[in-house]
Amino acid sequence: MAAVIDSALPSAITDDFDVGQTLGTGHFSKVKLGTNKKTGEKVAIKIINKPTGSKIAMLKAEVDILMKCDHPNIVKMYKCYETDKILYLVLELLTGGELFDTIIAKGHYSEADARQVTITLLDGIRYLHTQNVAHRDLKPENILLKDKTNAAAIKITDFGLSKIFADDAAGEVIMKTACGTPGYVAPEVLGHDAYSSQVDLWSIGVIVYILLCGFPPFYGDNDAQMFKRIKAGQYKFLAPYWDPISADAKDFVRNLLVVDPKKRMTAAEALNHKWLGRTAAVSTKNLFASLTPPAAPDGTKKGSSASSAKKSSAGGAGDLPDVSEQSSATPEPEGMKAQMMQYNVERKVALPENLKRAFELPEGETRVAKFTCSLGNTFGQMHVTSSHICFLGAFNKKLKVPLKDVKTLAKRKRFFLSPGNGHSLHVSDAKERYEFHALNERDITLKTILGQCAALSLRPTVLEIGQ
Repeated sequence: MAAVIDSALPSAITDDFDVGQTLGTGHFSKVKLGTNKKTGEKVAIKIINKPTGSKIAMLKAEVDILMKCDHPNIVKMYKCYETDKILYLVLELLTGGELFDTIIAKGHYSEADARQVTITLLDGIRYLHTQNVAHRDLKPENILLKDKTNAAAIKITDFGLSKIFADDAAGEVIMKTACGTPGYVAPEVLGHDAYSSQVDLWSIGVIVYILLCGFPPFYGDNDAQMFKRIKAGQYKFLAPYWDPISADAKDFVRNLLVVDPKKRMTAAEALNHKWLGRTAAVSTKNLFASLTPPAAPDGTKKGSSASSAKKSSAGGAGDLPDVSEQSSATPEPEGMKAQMMQYNVERKVALPENLKRAFELPEGETRVAKFTCSLGNTFGQMHVTSSHICFLGAFNKKLKVPLKDVKTLAKRKRFFLSPGNGHSLHVSDAKERYEFHALNERDITLKTILGQCAALSLRPTVLEIGQ
């Protein structure tokens, strides 16, 4: 699929809207801010290359249906314009960010909160299904909030139109890109079987699993391994992370993550499940309170990290997805909030193209390694690329340092108030010092950075201060 054509907007749009800044870009589209000239209402204008061949009829049918959809938890599509090559969708503007980011930002989060989110999602999906629309691409990135108020409505966005835009030859690649790692895709899709709107219920099962424990049910060393587990429905309710969760909640997930779509609950059936019943007793205990890690055989405490959880839930040590050549150990964050923070950061840059987009890296830039760490007191990941050090942390904290600007790399002792158990590495340029803490593999991190510097004929000063 060619890049979106960046031509002048047609007068039909500019007559109705003042078009402003670009809000985002994707594989097949870009989104611009628009302001209705008559009402002053802010909107999002999605600009998309039209698919070719018979898929144009599929696209038009889908857009016609979405134009008619009217539900408080479904993003509203107001208008549609088109030229010979480009489609313009005028959509409700959402400014509240992703639901998962908001959950993590809260100090208190309970099973009762997860249940309410689930009811909202299911109500929206049931409505779509009654309109003969399947979303086909449900994942946390597509669950947004209307605004930043405490009472902001949850909105389901970004329907699986990318499947229509994909060329047949690129279908498998597009599917893997849409799934990402970890995957939300139903087993019948991976098996290339005919599938129905029931794929959305599987995706909700995956999302609810994450909402209740902070990490996803399916993992693998690579996509093939992960997809094999999805097709087998192989997952676990791992202790101690699932210990506080009710039996009804586990039964709910169990009845969604069913490999046979005919035996999987429908949206209507799921809304009638006892876990979602008004009379059901659901805990309001704070799941973000720190978990005490279980004791290892040698008497030491295991870290209650998402990394540990993922290894066990996938069926054994070493079953972690690794999207780069090297990956660090987790710096032992404790509690569900830390687990969800790690998962939330990982999913946003799991794919190389997502990393490039997040940091606006130049064409041809490649990721060499990633290391779990903290920048100051913000938990996240350092990504060493062919010419940059990038950090993505909780609450979308970002840092990008070109390697050519790095003057000093200093190995330091971990300050006792900084998070994690690993040591620190301070990276300094001409203006500022950036303190990376909790690097369990600090020497490997340093060696990786120096290796990339050498490849660029750069020689920063290396200092060893303390241990």
